[in-house]
Amino acid sequence: MQQILLLKALFHGRLFYCLFVGCLFSVNAYASPLCPTNHIDEQVTVRYVHDGDTLHLRNGDKIRLIGINTPEVARKSHPAEPFANQARDRLRQLIKNNHHQLGLRMDAEHFDRYGRRLAHLYAQDGSSISAQLLQDGLATLLAVPPNLNGLDCYANTEAQAQQAGKGIWQLPRYRVISSSALPRNSRGYRHVSGKVIRIGEGRRNLWLNLPNKVAFRIEKKELSLFNTIKPRELLGKTIIGRGWLYEHKGELRMRLRSDFALQLSP
Repeated sequence: MQQILLLKALFHGRLFYCLFVGCLFSVNAYASPLCPTNHIDEQVTVRYVHDGDTLHLRNGDKIRLIGINTPEVARKSHPAEPFANQARDRLRQLIKNNHHQLGLRMDAEHFDRYGRRLAHLYAQDGSSISAQLLQDGLATLLAVPPNLNGLDCYANTEAQAQQAGKGIWQLPRYRVISSSALPRNSRGYRHVSGKVIRIGEGRRNLWLNLPNKVAFRIEKKELSLFNTIKPRELLGKTIIGRGWLYEHKGELRMRLRSDFALQLSP
């Protein structure tokens, strides 16, 4: 006779029971969920996974996961980025492990500019699906104010994967590069370091200028989101910014939106 294990798990407002043999989650996994939430706003059925950070629900809603960004899958004439398919397949596996039944937690904003719903996604043991992708080195932290709930745990999880060299952290494009060595055609997601040689202020933006015509842009309305580092006090200090590079009038620029995107160089 099989041993019966009673798991008293408050998820979706009811008790879950499972057999010890073939139980979806091990006792240890259940006891220590990864970046857990204290509540679930909605229980959903996932129908389809588009890529590592976007999925479709059975009711037709499209969900963009909050707090992470994964490499882009192939589209039209653009080939898949490294580890894009692995991130997508890992998300599919995590969804399948939960029998496509998961929980959503909303944040400050419920929709993005493309009309997709924004949410954190949780497994039946309370673990964050986004944190699992970060732990596997298949995603990077993406902090977009005001949707910052739980991102401290996400950041810690990402740091562990980065230190271990998992997944995308093996790739040169995810390593820190000095602004002085940054090619002028650099675009897209980068980690850029450099000494702040000038701090400029305009009506709307604060500028941290680095060597080689590289500048980090911080909107003044978001300065309050920089709690551990004060941008106005960084003159002469070497910093690391993370985000998307773009070119404007011969200058490479990167927008920083919170102190998740800025750190002092060790």
